[in-house]
Amino acid sequence: MDPLPQYGSHAFIPYLSDPHPTSLAPLTLLNTSTWTYSGPLLAPTSRSLPPSFHTWCQTTISGPFLPRLLPFLRFLYAFLRDAGVSHYWLTIRASKPTAEYNTVRWHTDDIFFDDAGAQGRADDDVAGPNPNNTRVNKSTQRAYWKLAATLLGPATLFQTSNPRALAAQRAAQRAEAASRSPHTCTTMRCPTCLEAIEAVRHTMASALAPHATASPAYGSAAFFRLGPDHGAVHSEPACPTDRIFVNVVPGSEDELRALMARWGLGFPRSWCFGVPVVFGEGGGVGGEEGRVDCPVGGGDGGAVESGAVESGASTSTMSVNLGEEYTEWVNKKGFRFSQVFGGAGDE
Repeated sequence: MDPLPQYGSHAFIPYLSDPHPTSLAPLTLLNTSTWTYSGPLLAPTSRSLPPSFHTWCQTTISGPFLPRLLPFLRFLYAFLRDAGVSHYWLTIRASKPTAEYNTVRWHTDDIFFDDAGAQGRADDDVAGPNPNNTRVNKSTQRAYWKLAATLLGPATLFQTSNPRALAAQRAAQRAEAASRSPHTCTTMRCPTCLEAIEAVRHTMASALAPHATASPAYGSAAFFRLGPDHGAVHSEPACPTDRIFVNVVPGSEDELRALMARWGLGFPRSWCFGVPVVFGEGGGVGGEEGRVDCPVGGGDGGAVESGAVESGASTSTMSVNLGEEYTEWVNKKGFRFSQVFGGAGDE
């Protein structure tokens, strides 16, 4: 069942009474990195944020970030509870200026909780049959959605006519898939799949160039649906400046636990990628934080309590240990061309 039928493929939802950030102190990013949390909804207070967040923030952002983040967390807490959501996967992505998105990357996001790696990917009749395919029925795909907000820098781009954009995406993917043979990827970043995705990117950029786009203003959250049939066609913006983007995927406790278990990890948990410092087992940065990749709360997966971390929990860093675990999982599992082609990124 779709808990939010009033929204179409995407919508912009204001959460600030004064959407102008002129009164906010400026921020400067020190690196490109992400902080991620998987667990129960976080209460919108500084004390409720896990210790790994404060470590990440200290090493990534110069300037006061919480005045931008906490109002969005307050909105999330109320909005998601009203929608019957009690858990989520939340990622904060800090990006230094990049030319990576000077060519737009129109795409729909895949359905997040995907046991077989095939939901929201290219159709089987294009890339060959897959006995492990458990695609979500098209009648239920509309229920998959997420929220996002840009707290610094340019906002996500959306196509104003989503049906037209979806048709262009299907045509581009089918044409590209028809020109290639199915294969099993042997590495996490399969060169053949990346080449195909890049070809679709350029086809889409050209096809949709004449058409209007829209972006949420500062102080508005973007609601958008997932999957190839009802998903919102969107792109990262050109990013010549620092940017902070927050991505929020709601899910049930069982869905999130299962997803973390696929990577051999406990739940709930928080971690970061790309922080260019060494976090030892003792004091972390400035002696304030000893964990970058850490369980949150008690060992039974209970609710977050003041961002506390269970004593004796793993002190491993996400960028080393979890990255290796995930790569090993991907290599063991393997992917068919139909399961990877057309895959979306993290925005």
